[in-house]
Amino acid sequence: MPNKLILIVEDSRTQLQAIEMSLKKEGFAVITAKDGIEGYHKVITESPDLIISDINLPELNGYQFCRLIKNENATSYIPIILLTSLGQKQDRFWGLKAGADRYILKDTSMDTLVKEVKTLIDEKKGKIKQKQSQSAGADIKDATIMSRVNYLFDKLLFESTIMGEIKNLATLVNDRTMLLNEFFKIMTALFDYKALSFLILSGENTVLYLDLKENMLSDENIKTIRDNCCIGLGEDRQLKDIKIEIISGMEYNSKKMHMPYSIISKLNIQKECLGNISIFNDKEYDINNRNTLTLIGNDLTVVVKLMLLYEENERLSITDGLTKAYNRRYFNTQIEKEFEKAKRYNSKLALIMLDIDHFKLLNDNYGHQQGDMILIHLARILKDNVRNIDLIARYGGEEFAVLMSGSDKKEGAIVAEKLRKKIEAYPFQALQKGAGPLKSTISLGVAEYSADMNSTDDLIKSADSVLYKAKEDGRNRVKVHE
Repeated sequence: MPNKLILIVEDSRTQLQAIEMSLKKEGFAVITAKDGIEGYHKVITESPDLIISDINLPELNGYQFCRLIKNENATSYIPIILLTSLGQKQDRFWGLKAGADRYILKDTSMDTLVKEVKTLIDEKKGKIKQKQSQSAGADIKDATIMSRVNYLFDKLLFESTIMGEIKNLATLVNDRTMLLNEFFKIMTALFDYKALSFLILSGENTVLYLDLKENMLSDENIKTIRDNCCIGLGEDRQLKDIKIEIISGMEYNSKKMHMPYSIISKLNIQKECLGNISIFNDKEYDINNRNTLTLIGNDLTVVVKLMLLYEENERLSITDGLTKAYNRRYFNTQIEKEFEKAKRYNSKLALIMLDIDHFKLLNDNYGHQQGDMILIHLARILKDNVRNIDLIARYGGEEFAVLMSGSDKKEGAIVAEKLRKKIEAYPFQALQKGAGPLKSTISLGVAEYSADMNSTDDLIKSADSVLYKAKEDGRNRVKVHE
């Protein structure tokens, strides 16, 4: 492999001569430098095909020298071998992070070193060289080189600081609101923007969070932001029904805000898209802004994944696996909270207990799969016909509870009767081939909190007692506790 130029940066003359001799034997041309400063000048003026550098160098050490070469567009293509006596794992790690293509110990044989040189040159032969002129290289001052090294160090420190700030958000994965607030603080400190969007894809709970810095909450502005966050998600995920939450922003303004410039960073982990972050402005963002947002997106992806996993685990721990209604354990926790609130503030609290009529007979005649299907659809009907603030729980078997904060028994009775009619009219699909739709009914009991109640047991027993009265009186009816 003749006529290939190798730069050796080494302050030990003995080591330098040994490497130089071995390379010249194989037909390589060799130039040398005794420290990193001189080495950088040689890189600019001579444009070597490969560099072999020690780490422990005067003026500019091997890590700094390597990082400097790899961060310059004109020289980044040049392969670098760090040849050193530093054999600790952390030394190797730091060397490769600095950009070195190979990390080789000095006790390695010269034959092995030469082989690695040939391999690297062969691997890089397709790369296009971007040589600087001889005169440009000659004019570079040592102070300029050190200034560049310090800049790269500051950049590395800046990036590591941002990474640390984003990773700290992982301590807040159990509190989405607090995590979002801290994230938006970081973004406000780093970027100038008129609007920031943070899309989190999570099934039915997909949310687009917005931070608006000016009076720009118009339909057109929101559409612009929403369309931007949907870029690259595919036609099946255009998020027409996306939930939008304003973290901070001004009042509604029909005027369209001028913000033609935006940058976006996708939150992708393996083949899964978890969402994205976008910032919008009336001025164009430079490459540093783009790189910073990409860096944030890369680290934020892990945090969002952890948050979604935590939320899913929490959801599973408080929901019934079959019906997806809340489970009894969660119901017991929430009714205690609502009961204490009603007791302290003398506020209204209603409870509906309901039971599927003749459910055992249904299971016996049609099978448990059919019974499960009815339970699933029943829970869905309950959810669709109560308020968002009402709590629906599977209390046990075929029995459900609806906890209505801020409602009395009269209001509860109205809702109960609505539910009864919905279930009575609903055509449950039969699983048996050829069978028509099945009909099912429910019995319901309604009670409300009163000052003479000592515990949640009193409220539950009141609702249960009238539920069983409804069943005794013929089923498919609502009874209210007096």
